[in-house]
Amino acid sequence: MAKKKFGQNFLINKNLCEEILKYEKINNNNILEVGSGNLALTTKIINKNPKKFFSLEIDDDLIEKHKNSLISKYIYKGDALNINELDLFNKDKFSIISNLPFNISSKLLIKWLRLQNDYKCIQSMTLMFQKELADRILAKENEKKYGRITVLVNAFFALSKIVEVNKKDFYPRPKVDATVIKFSSLKKNKIKKENFQKLEKITFSFFNERRKKNINKIKKIFSKEQIRKEELDKYFSLRPENLNPNIYYLFSEII
Repeated sequence: MAKKKFGQNFLINKNLCEEILKYEKINNNNILEVGSGNLALTTKIINKNPKKFFSLEIDDDLIEKHKNSLISKYIYKGDALNINELDLFNKDKFSIISNLPFNISSKLLIKWLRLQNDYKCIQSMTLMFQKELADRILAKENEKKYGRITVLVNAFFALSKIVEVNKKDFYPRPKVDATVIKFSSLKKNKIKKENFQKLEKITFSFFNERRKKNINKIKKIFSKEQIRKEELDKYFSLRPENLNPNIYYLFSEII
């Protein structure tokens, strides 16, 4: 039985599993799955022979349900928001695959971005989000859905849409459709490690008032000398959605 408090929506269209996994290199790689659920993805991952595999599960009832199966040795009791992924894999690099719980998907993504900033330990991620959040992640500058999460993600990963998933492919059926996104680690992060906290604050400040022009935000964050030297006044008349991610990365370098 799926539990609302854990944001559980089990994937019941098994034909989608291969589609979701086909761009992820699993054989002989370390893999973390968040949410074993009904084992739809879990079984497929195991069959592809990962080097080390943990299927993280918070639901005691599901852990009990699977305890007598051969898969039980891969299921690891824990909360994805609090688990130390580096400890699981002895600080080796790993990939993440998950039909994410919709209620904590954005929190998990931010957590993993911070982890990637600090340790560059994530090789790739194949993640399912509710469509609205996925559209924001994949958005481009000058689009209405372009925002803070877009800028943060693009500092560390190249993105590609894998497949859209209809809400009827889940049980219980959610109110919205979903989208699977592949995150491929960049060879080099686009910002310095020490600048990510500044980037988080800058993007929060800008996109918290996304319809207002940038002039007051820039004047509040940067000194007159910084504005003059970096010619930031050219962004005064624009809005946050008009600035591409590289401009925000520049802001984090200047401040």
